Amino acid sequence: MTITLRSEIEKHAIKLPEWVHIPEGTRVKVSIEREIGTEDQRGLAKKLCGAWADDPSIDSTFKEIEKERHSYQGTGDVKGGKATLGAELK
Repeated sequence: MTITLRSEIEKHAIKLPEWVHIPEGTRVKVSIEREIGTEDQRGLAKKLCGAWADDPSIDSTFKEIEKERHSYQGTGDVKGGKATLGAELK
């Protein structure tokens, strides 16, 4: 059985919601992922903004992305300037 939920730590113990009924002494596997608040998210965004600004490989990376984007041929036919998927729409 797997249950995914949000909880809080209280006195070094995970506080489970009342609707979770697990018998005392049951062994469980716990994976902890800290939730970050809005202020933490803003701080992280500010820290990451411009992170590639001085990266010398960024120009070549974006040129390659642009090249691949414009070289896509699609899988359908093009008729009258509109793409169709193998047959004309009536």
